[in-house]
Amino acid sequence: KKYEELDITDPFIFAKVMSEKELCKPLLENILNIKIRDIVYVDYEETIQMTVKSKGIRLDIYVEDDDNTVFNLEMQTTTYKELPKRSRYYQGIIDLNMIEKGESYDILKESYVIFICTFDFFEKGRSVYEFENVCLEDSEIKLNDGTHKIFLNTKGDKSDINKELKSLLEYFDGSEPESELTRRIDRKVIAARKNERWRREYMSYQMELDRQYRNGREEGIKEGMEKGSELATENINKLLKILIVEKKYDEIEKISENKEYQKELMKKYNIIED
Repeated sequence: KKYEELDITDPFIFAKVMSEKELCKPLLENILNIKIRDIVYVDYEETIQMTVKSKGIRLDIYVEDDDNTVFNLEMQTTTYKELPKRSRYYQGIIDLNMIEKGESYDILKESYVIFICTFDFFEKGRSVYEFENVCLEDSEIKLNDGTHKIFLNTKGDKSDINKELKSLLEYFDGSEPESELTRRIDRKVIAARKNERWRREYMSYQMELDRQYRNGREEGIKEGMEKGSELATENINKLLKILIVEKKYDEIEKISENKEYQKELMKKYNIIED
């Protein structure tokens, strides 16, 4: 998209808008139905990578409140099978980032991984899906390990959620802002589109994505199509776009070298059938 066309569901704009405490804090409060005295941003723009060989993650919004609870807030516009495992990976890597070797596990903080999805991943019609670790034999017994995963669905039934969260989800789904909070968010989105420094940052970011896309496409076509692969160029392009959105640049190199791995990923992302 052109910079002027970006909206709140674009991860770049979402991260910039939610970098304003007066918008991020009430959003978290309405998602969790709690009151938060204050939040502090914890290098949310930086990539967390524990080892040289591990896969790094770039967090959209990473904040702590005054009770030392950690919140990771992400905007998701692309559905794929591994989304729950991505939430698991985020949760684990955040924990590892908090603890040093030899320290007590007691220092691990309460943490929430929150995905705002513009689709219904679980296809049950709910607006909120919250998960904690519970005993399979007795669901009243909770593990109480301090971890929470929440998937919001902008297209779900909003009859059982608070009025403000309903307005927020409708706004994230493309409706006009109705509440004071959504109007404030929308004004920030409009201001973000006029921010020349952010525009230049976005253009640099987009140029890097384009470079990765072109390199991956050229290699994919060269190694796949020219060797008689049955995978169509259109399918390769779809796969490349998904990998770029998910910032999985290492996977682009892999699919250019391995035709079978191309097929495996295309099946994984429902580009082709099993």
